[in-house]
Amino acid sequence: MLDWLIGSALAEEAAEEAKAPFIEWISNPFGKLAKAGVWEWLSIAALVVLAVVLLVLSRKKVKWTTKMLAHAAMALALSFVLSYIRFFRMAGGGAVTPGSMLPVMLFGAAYGLVPGLLVGFAYALLQIVQGAEAAGFMGLLLDYILAFTALGLAGLAKNWPKSWGLYVAMIIALVGRLLCSILSGVVVWGTPLWGSITYNTSYMLPEMVICLLLGVLIGPRVVRMMQQK
Repeated sequence: MLDWLIGSALAEEAAEEAKAPFIEWISNPFGKLAKAGVWEWLSIAALVVLAVVLLVLSRKKVKWTTKMLAHAAMALALSFVLSYIRFFRMAGGGAVTPGSMLPVMLFGAAYGLVPGLLVGFAYALLQIVQGAEAAGFMGLLLDYILAFTALGLAGLAKNWPKSWGLYVAMIIALVGRLLCSILSGVVVWGTPLWGSITYNTSYMLPEMVICLLLGVLIGPRVVRMMQQK
């Protein structure tokens, strides 16, 4: 009984931390970091390493042309605008949109993994600006930074056969996005695994279906247009 009460109290504390406004977290970063546990510090270290690796790879292997930057800006703008159009919104966060994640994924498919991940990261920052609902560090990391950066995994399609590469890469990116949300439900909100799976798939599956259908209809054409010299 005592163990159950302690576990429940910890889950409630994590949930309250996640509900705090984003501005509260950044207003006292050192105080928050002082309370961080092992997993938080490991996550911070992993995030720093990821950022450094992406920047190094981007400088060595990617030449950002004016056209490429323009396409990145267009993809980010379109995804950001579409994210405001919501067919329905879940009470605890998450919504079904008209394929708001698709432009970012198509950019990655056109230009490759590293540019895709960088644009996905930029989109994550835009989502935070739009209104972060989970401000605890782990919530911010899982629900936003890693979740939307994962959309850049669609960049795997650039080196795969055109007949199926785009669709498989999109599925990988969308599943990565879903797994981050499921993990956040368990780690941040204290939701049982099956509860987190049920909640997050209830809005992510329709969103995934919309993105894949639109990807089949217009994806190859858009990717070819971006790759044209």
